[in-house]
Amino acid sequence: MSKMCHLSTILPDTTRKSRQKTRVLKKACNPVFNHTMVYEGFKPEDLKEACVELTVWDHERLHNNFIGGIRLGPGTGKSYGADVDWMDSNGAEAALWERMRQCHNEWVEGVLPLRMLVMARMSR
Repeated sequence: MSKMCHLSTILPDTTRKSRQKTRVLKKACNPVFNHTMVYEGFKPEDLKEACVELTVWDHERLHNNFIGGIRLGPGTGKSYGADVDWMDSNGAEAALWERMRQCHNEWVEGVLPLRMLVMARMSR
């Protein structure tokens, strides 16, 4: 059986302080991550330049296998004026991000399929 976990990172910050991880769900063929991740210190204007990368991993004893992920952001290909490869949200991801930005301090639900991602390089 698989052991699954979910990792959240706020890009462009790839340091450990921008990452949060759920607990590992053991024996989970269809895992449900009922976890709230809170990131403080963001201003509304920061959200135009940021992207939330959500990834799902299968944990093995010696290594972790990437299952897939999504990126919630504007999908413009740019952050603070610079071209970046991680600002690649597809149409459905960008639409959910915009709904979340418009509904400040309200719950917004969405269902998105996982996809393969070019992973942002993490710093320590």
